[in-house]
Amino acid sequence: MGFSGIPNGPFAYAESDMSYSFNVDGNELYMVNITSDGVPIGVRFGGYYFGASGIYVDINIYSDDGIDLNFPVNGSTLTAEQAATRDGIAQLFGRIHEYIVKVDELANTGYDGSKLPNGATMPLSDVYRYNHIEQYGDKSNEGYRLEIAEDTYNMLRLAREMYDVTQGAFNPAVYRLVDLWGFSSRIYSLGNFGEPYDREVTADEFWNNGYPLPDEKYIEAFSDEAFTDFSDNAVELIREGDRYFVIKKVSPAHVEGDAEEYGQWIDLGGVAKGYVADGIKAMLKERGLTRYNVNAGSSSMAYGLSAAGGSETLGLSDAFDPASALFPTSLLDVQVENCAVSTSGQNIRKYVTDGVEYAHILDGKTGAPAQTGVKSVMVVAPDDAGDNWAAKSDCLTTALTVMGRDGIVQFMNGYLRDNDIKIIVQYETFDGRKQLLTNYSQEEIVGVSDSFGEFHWNIAMDEEGNYYYDESAGFVKQTNKYDTLIIVSACILGVAITALIVYHFVRGRNRTLYNVRHAKKDKPFKLGDIIVYMGVVLAITVLFFVFVFDTDDTQLQLVTVIDDQTGETLFVYNVTRDEYSVNTDNSDGWSVRTERTSSGLTVRFTKDFDGEERFNELRISRGRTPSVVMADSRCGFHQDCVRNFPVITRSGGAIVCSPNRIKVVTA
Repeated sequence: MGFSGIPNGPFAYAESDMSYSFNVDGNELYMVNITSDGVPIGVRFGGYYFGASGIYVDINIYSDDGIDLNFPVNGSTLTAEQAATRDGIAQLFGRIHEYIVKVDELANTGYDGSKLPNGATMPLSDVYRYNHIEQYGDKSNEGYRLEIAEDTYNMLRLAREMYDVTQGAFNPAVYRLVDLWGFSSRIYSLGNFGEPYDREVTADEFWNNGYPLPDEKYIEAFSDEAFTDFSDNAVELIREGDRYFVIKKVSPAHVEGDAEEYGQWIDLGGVAKGYVADGIKAMLKERGLTRYNVNAGSSSMAYGLSAAGGSETLGLSDAFDPASALFPTSLLDVQVENCAVSTSGQNIRKYVTDGVEYAHILDGKTGAPAQTGVKSVMVVAPDDAGDNWAAKSDCLTTALTVMGRDGIVQFMNGYLRDNDIKIIVQYETFDGRKQLLTNYSQEEIVGVSDSFGEFHWNIAMDEEGNYYYDESAGFVKQTNKYDTLIIVSACILGVAITALIVYHFVRGRNRTLYNVRHAKKDKPFKLGDIIVYMGVVLAITVLFFVFVFDTDDTQLQLVTVIDDQTGETLFVYNVTRDEYSVNTDNSDGWSVRTERTSSGLTVRFTKDFDGEERFNELRISRGRTPSVVMADSRCGFHQDCVRNFPVITRSGGAIVCSPNRIKVVTA
């Protein structure tokens, strides 16, 4: 059932003794029993909120010492006490519903006062009015001044606190960049185009080659340090009694060749869901409830105690699993109670353009999606660490993604330690290794999946109790979970075919010998038979090896160049992340020079061989099908490495220059 004209809202649970409907401001809401083995142990309320995003929020409340919920909420034989309890909980859920709707109407960037298809008017949100403050605010000596609601003020204050704490890694003022790269609700959810920097794209084009990349001049303008400033010098928050104001002091951005002025936009999506979870938790505590959990979009959660009165087991999904965005697969489990939990993954909202993955978390300093190797972050903040920790944890997941590995370790030894906050970060190294960066002890991980063994624990603690990154942890290459099945099946098939053929020939020979006079003098196996049998076995073996061991046909992601004489790695290029590393201290005197091109990268390796300068030049392309080729060399008269090795577009390829003792491999 919709509310405020928005086509979403609480679930309409099926009518039964386990569901109960109630009305709040003309909206029919529902709560349903939570059962264990068919026996009621609590109640649940849930629905889709936050406009076009359609984020599911649910609240689970269990019986505890102060409340008995062990009865069917729509039962026909309820006692007076049970009916009063049910009505009280319905009233509580009604307040929660109104609270979520109110926060959504204040913070949603898409609520612009326009008409919906059903004729209803979309609310005009505080965030929308700030983003268009020149139209809705009042001009002052300092900038534009706008009156806002208390909840908006509180969310802005929390965002400011986390902006300062993370030194800008969390920044709600990068929303122009979010919109520019195609991750705003305007484009991502609604498909609306109208800004001069928009790139029109069909669904087929998007799914086959991603969203066209923005013009560099817009990236430069929208990532300007003064334009993305969210400090008090740029965005001032004011409280005057029971009235709240914000003043935008940021000058509009100007883009060369574009006459339009672009005002600073903010987005409170990184704090609003957590703020809602905190507010709901406060209502539950006010009611005296202790056993509950709140889930706002599966990324912002608040936990009390479990139904049994202790901790709950919380699973973390494997962000490296390609299907995890739609069908999460568990990686590990931890115990949680009386805490706030937030999760964020770069695998949720993303697209791939020209072979490079772009995800929804933006780095204001670079003006581009963060490509730090952080695949997902989980933050667990204890309830007694302070108020609004679900909102703050939301901010931290974004900030830690932007910070990257070194910033995360530094944060562990500072802010996280000071506030007793735990984190688990799934991290991919430059060369594709899977690691866990966490301040949990290994004993605190209560359950792991099969894929957990592919990760390595890369945070250690020194004698002084400080965390550091342990580079020495090993790496187990990720294996295709179907490899074993393929190999076993191929072996069985090969043996079966061989046995069938041998049986056919032996049976035929035996029949012939039986019918031939002097059969005893004849040999059951002649030389010709043996040759046939061996030929069949050889053919099957060849096919088997081709089938099983020549299956590495994945698109290349990593190009590595090795000094074949010393075994040192000279150069590594991560095509997906468009990052490279050069070993300038190699022992064999190789000089490596890189040059960016419109399609990728050109790399020249130069070395002195007994007074003669020799070189190898690689051309790496990052297009829709990434590739690497030896474009030129001075290594011998025939240039075999240039002439004999074709363009490599898949992992598992190699180019070898024997005279210069240099090798290129792809993965």
